[in-house]
Formats: sequence, C-alpha cells, structure tokens
Amino acid sequence: MTFDPDRKTAYSGDEEFKAVFFPVGKIAVSGDLSGSMSFNVTAARDNILLNSLSFSLYNRTDNFRFEFGPFIGMGDDLEVPNIGITGSIEITFPGIAFLSFGGMATLGSVFDFTSADSRESAEAKVGFWLPNIILSGCADTRSLTRHPRDNLEIRDTLTRFFVSADFFIKNIPVTARLDAGYEIYTREYKGEGSGTTDQLSTFFTGIDVGWQVTKPLRITANFEIPFLPTAAGAMKLPDFWSIFKATAGIVYTFF
Repeated sequence: MTFDPDRKTAYSGDEEFKAVFFPVGKIAVSGDLSGSMSFNVTAARDNILLNSLSFSLYNRTDNFRFEFGPFIGMGDDLEVPNIGITGSIEITFPGIAFLSFGGMATLGSVFDFTSADSRESAEAKVGFWLPNIILSGCADTRSLTRHPRDNLEIRDTLTRFFVSADFFIKNIPVTARLDAGYEIYTREYKGEGSGTTDQLSTFFTGIDVGWQVTKPLRITANFEIPFLPTAAGAMKLPDFWSIFKATAGIVYTFF
C-alpha cells in the first residue's frame, strides 16, 4: 500500500485510491570490532522513507544494547540527499522481559549540500518471554516530508500499533510470528495558506515464517491481511489487493 510518489494533488470526488508497485528491500552487513562493540551498515528502500544508507556502532552487554550512527537519505531521482542520526537503546532482563526505544531524524538543511526534505521515525517496544513464545507490543511511526516544487510540501506518515507472538521450538529450524494491529497511513498536501489530507486506516493480521535451511542461510516469507479499512476525505477505498501486503527474503551469514 503506497501513495504514488509522483502525485502532487489530493484525491477528489469519488476518486479511488490507486496503489502503485513499489519494490522494497534491505541489505545489511555487520561484524564485530571487539568483544562487546560491533558495527552495522544498512542500505534500505522503504515505501515511506524511500532510500537510505546508514552506518552505526553498537555495544551489547547482558542487560543493555546501545546503537548510534549517521544516515543519508534520498529519493529515486538521486536529488540532493539529507543527513541525520539514527539510534536505539534496549534494556533486557534475559528470559523475562525487554524494553526498547529507537528512531532516526534528519539534522536539518543548514548546509548547501543537504536538501530541505526531512525523514523521521520512532519506535517503542516491550516484550516478555514465555515457554517457546515471545509476546510483544509495539508502536512505531515513520514520516517523510518533501518539497517537490515551490510552495508545495507533501508529508507521508505511516503509524502502526500492533502485538506479536513469536513461536519457536529448540532444534526445530522453522519459526513463526503472528501479528495483529491497526495502522494509519496519511499524505498531507500543504500549499499557500491551504492544506488537504488523504488517509487510509485499517486493522490487520499477518504471519511471518522463517526457515533456517543451513547454518548460514535463512529464508523468510510474510503476508499481511487488512480488514475493516476506512478512508478519510474524498478518497474512495481501494480494492482488497491494493492494500494486501506480501514479502519474501533471504538472509545469508558469511561469518
């Protein structure tokens, strides 16, 4: 479910939401620098934040994990990028519970070599360990503010609230996660003295399955089914397949 990145006007009348094909993906490389210090380099493509490249250092102990580093973001037209900071903190009580906070934010456009666009995200998560199950609750939001032309600002925001149950059994190479929650997807158009908002909201449920084929190779598949969707403003609801989500991936550990 993605608003057309090239659209610059709000929906009107009984116009139906038109989803566009938007491939997403992520490539990450991580490694150890010392006994407790590691690094992570991630290149990602996201339907809200578009394209980003980040580098972070993280330190883990038995009860804490800290991560911090810079990121660069840009759109598909390879325009002037913006830069920012990403970070997270996790507090863990092994075998009992964990709590984490994370986010990213653009530093601003005070330099000539950065754009006036801005990217922001935030996430809070709490979880508990039970026999063969990890139960968790999460709230996250991501937003991108763009200026495709003078006197026009477009802001895309996706906010999600959901609960998850991760199932695993020792010595079984297959894991599964069930999700259920509610999401709000908005696009705000702001011009000279006026503003319009398109909004889609829906409850959802989904499943994510992972299969550890060999020690270095893992295959994942995920799908998410919406139900009771609503649309705000003049926009009509899209058909089911426009907001149905499915992804697949491969994780390979080189060392």
